[in-house]
Amino acid sequence: MATLKDIAELAGVSIASVSRVLNQDETFSISSETKLKILQIAQDLQYKVNKSAAHQFIPDENLKIALIMLYSEFWEISDSYYLSIRVNAKEEAAANGVEVKEFFLPSDRDEVIDFTGFSGIIIIGDSGDWYLKENFRKSVLTSRLPISFVDFDPKETDVEADCVINDFRQIVDKALCYFFSLGYREIGYIGSNGCNLKGKKHLDLRCVSFEEILKVQGLYQEKYVYKDDNASAESGYKLAKQAIEKGELPRAFFVENDSMAIGSLRAFKEHNIKIPQQISVIGCNDIPTAEFLTPSLSSVHIYSDLIGIMSTRLMIERIKTKRMLGVNIVVPNKLIIRQSCEVKEN
Repeated sequence: MATLKDIAELAGVSIASVSRVLNQDETFSISSETKLKILQIAQDLQYKVNKSAAHQFIPDENLKIALIMLYSEFWEISDSYYLSIRVNAKEEAAANGVEVKEFFLPSDRDEVIDFTGFSGIIIIGDSGDWYLKENFRKSVLTSRLPISFVDFDPKETDVEADCVINDFRQIVDKALCYFFSLGYREIGYIGSNGCNLKGKKHLDLRCVSFEEILKVQGLYQEKYVYKDDNASAESGYKLAKQAIEKGELPRAFFVENDSMAIGSLRAFKEHNIKIPQQISVIGCNDIPTAEFLTPSLSSVHIYSDLIGIMSTRLMIERIKTKRMLGVNIVVPNKLIIRQSCEVKEN
């Protein structure tokens, strides 16, 4: 008698993929070609689906997900990157008939949430706010519900959580390699200070990667690194002004996010510093307004829509299949060069 393993080996896919196709799991994303191949092999082998086990999924109408943002609604308005993640997570849930309840927990709020009646928890934000909100964190970990961390990996050892994250080292590496290809050797950084957790400083991964990559090249200069407690456009403006007033500017800046990059471009413009002739700037996130600025902002595009979609898909799949182990999904990125950076000659 044929088994799922037999079909998986012939189709060149995992046993889980075969199971989900044969059980007609509509939340499972797979190419039509592969799906047809699995079904054809199953038919050829005369495989019979166990009807008693085939539909032991929780009906979608019974699912309710808590979608928690570790920031304020005001912050989301100022940074459309997070807005895109949240909206796409919600839309994916709606498309699958799953109820979502939203919670905004800005930095000054730490509270216990009652997760009675929820099927899973999706948390969007960063590890700093996650660890600083001790009461909230405890209520999540003691809920014993499936958890998905979005845009950060808190490295929790007490829970098997899913994570949908970016490869920030790769993002920084792409920007710096482009600067290197232009012959730049004096490269600066504009970003945030990170956070203090139990007396220990935790820097943003982009800042850590920036320093490590440049040190390997023998090009790191701390005098070109500017950081503030916030990661807003106002902070970018303030830090760029500090750099200008210091009177020693690098040839290029990598900026932690597009909001800060927009603020820095405004400061350079006010001081008649030509972009990109005097300073090239590359941001991160590639928010929708980046291409409409003057000059348009070069940035590393992060697929925030995909981050939101995959966080919900993972959660629904985990609830339905009762998967015990957590998985990490790393979302791709792409360097977009616009007017704020010199163009490499072919």
